[in-house]
Formats: sequence, C-alpha cells, structure tokens
Amino acid sequence: MGQELVELLKYSSDRFINRQREVERVLAKVHALIQGSPLDTRTIIFTGGRGTGKSWLLAHLGAELRALSGIVVFGLDLSKYADWDPILAVADILKQLGAETKLGKGLGTTLADMSRNLVQGIQRLLAQDALVLLVDYVYESDWKLLAALEEYLLGPLAVEARVLTVMAGRGRPYPWKRPELRLKAEFVDLEPFPDVATTAEQLERQQKQALARAAEIHALSGGNPLANFLLATQDDPAAALDQVVEGMLDTVPDERRGRVRDYLEALSVLRSFDEERIPAMLTAYHGDDKYLGWSYAQAREVREELVRWAFARWDAEEGGYVLDELTRKLLERYLETAQPDRWARLQQAASKLYSEWAQDYPRTRERWHQEVQYHVRQLRSVAAMP
Repeated sequence: MGQELVELLKYSSDRFINRQREVERVLAKVHALIQGSPLDTRTIIFTGGRGTGKSWLLAHLGAELRALSGIVVFGLDLSKYADWDPILAVADILKQLGAETKLGKGLGTTLADMSRNLVQGIQRLLAQDALVLLVDYVYESDWKLLAALEEYLLGPLAVEARVLTVMAGRGRPYPWKRPELRLKAEFVDLEPFPDVATTAEQLERQQKQALARAAEIHALSGGNPLANFLLATQDDPAAALDQVVEGMLDTVPDERRGRVRDYLEALSVLRSFDEERIPAMLTAYHGDDKYLGWSYAQAREVREELVRWAFARWDAEEGGYVLDELTRKLLERYLETAQPDRWARLQQAASKLYSEWAQDYPRTRERWHQEVQYHVRQLRSVAAMP
C-alpha cells in the first residue's frame, strides 16, 4: 500500500465504530481490577481475519484505558520485531515496559535478571495500580519470539491478580504453556460488520464521498472493514479487492505467496475441499490437465500449505477442510469481479465433479446433489448459465 493510504488507515477515535461490545467486555474486567475484585479469567484474545479491525480495537482500548485512573497500560506491537532476534526483541520489550513503569533502571544484563527485576518491581506497583498489557500481532509472530516473551514477561505476569492481558492476532493459535494464557483465556472472534447500515456508518466517518455506494460496497466486502475502506477509496472494485487479498497473505513469505494465492483462489468457490477435489480445481483454475495426474501426496502438500498458514482447517460437519470463511468469500468476490471467466470455469468444474460423485457414491448422493445445486445457483446468479 502507498504511504498516503497507510496514513489514512491509522487509528483515530473519531473514525472508530461498531466494537462497543468488545470494548465493554474489557472495560468490565479493568474496573474489577481497579476495585480489587477477583477475576477468574485475566486474558482476552481477539482473533479474526485480515481487515476485521483487531489493531484498531487495541488502539481504541489503549485510548479508553489511559483516560482512567488507577491503571497502567502498556501497548506492544509485535510486528515491529518481525526481523529481530527473539532474545534481543524481548530484551527491548522489557526495557520499554521498564521505562513506562519507571522501573527501568538497574534491570540487569541477562534476560533472566531483567525479567526477575522488572516483575518484582511490577509486583510492588500492583499494590497501587492495575496493569493492562495490549499485545498486537501475536499469532502472526515467530513462535521463538512468543516462547521467549511468555517465559520472560507474559507468563510471570499472567499469574498476577491485578494484571489483564489483551492480545490480538490472526492465524494458527500459539500453544501457550501457562494455563492463564490458554486454558483460562477468553477467545473472541471479531466478525465483519453485520449489515449495510454499519458499513454506511463506517463510510460516513472514514470515506464520506462513498456513502452513496454503501450497499454496493457492503455486497462486495461482506462487511469487512478494511475491504469497505479500500473499496471506498477506489473506483475499481477489482483493484480494491486485490489489495485486500494481498493484505491477507502478508504473513506468507514472498517466495510462496503467489503459489498460496493460486491455491486459495482455485478452492475459493468450494464450501469444503480435500485431496480428491484439489486436482480438479487446479486444472480448472490453470486450464491445464497436468493437475489431473497429481498424486494424493501432491494434493496433500497443497492442503498442508494452506493449513500451515492458517487459511484452512478440518471441519467434521463438512467432512473435509474448509477455508477461513471471510478469506474464502473475499477471494471469490475478487475472482467474480476481476476474472469472471475463471470464476465461472471453477463453478462449472465443481458442479461437474459433484455430479460424477452423486452417480458414483449412492450412499452420499443427496449430499453431492446439494453441492451441485449450490454451484448451479452461483452460476445462475450472474447469468453465466441459462
């Protein structure tokens, strides 16, 4: 994204909307901490796809909480440490927290000493004030960094009765060792905006010139706040959706990103997938029959790649793997908007495959008939089929 657009996407309180329930959840816990009331859970983890507003929510919480008395707030953006050595990163974080709490002098030179001295200082501080840690880009971060951060900061503070840890991230959840950070944590998934009215309110505050297009924008974005914003800034919906998709892939290394995007786009029209469906969809996507000769192992590599980057998970009810629904819908909208012929080809390939399965597998015929009808409806919705 251009620098001008990055500046426009920065949080400001007058442009923040729709997350009052999540804000009130945190504020209720903070007020309890200030009053000295015991809390069973002192960790909240906000999850959600790219563009659902996790960073804005943490920024807004920081602004709200810093206006209260009897509380110390420490905000931590882990994306700043993406290229750091984990040990050096945690040392820097400890120094920052020490400076904010005025406990930074004489912490020591080793991580163990710095951690012990800082935590002891914070324990004395907690006799007067509560502490809230706001940690962003958690699941996107290197696990070695998270392991060191838990050992030297988050873990020791998680057991303190007057410390609340609020984290946000997307992707594969990190398996924290401390029960307070995992088993006793509250997980809250940020959903897209639910209706046109909410999208219109966002546009009113952020991109007023696009307010008349609220219904059109919401239909394309599915209520994703970032997609709403980008669609409002561009006259070309395909270009805006392309930006959103690229943003969703920002945790994937550059050398793999194009391949992962191809896989995601090829499977985006399916409500579930497995190793048997992958070759057929890649064949339709690329227009190349070579994928029909793929082995089960080759198809499994595709599935494992998508699971690895937290774009897919097993769903027992669907009897297969499913893409993250928000990601899937935005990818499909992008294809339908920017590459309608390819989108139609994928829908037709899925319909053909499921028709064959309905004939070959009598016991599950009804299920595959339902999938055929789904793809037929998708095609008819854009008059791609008579």
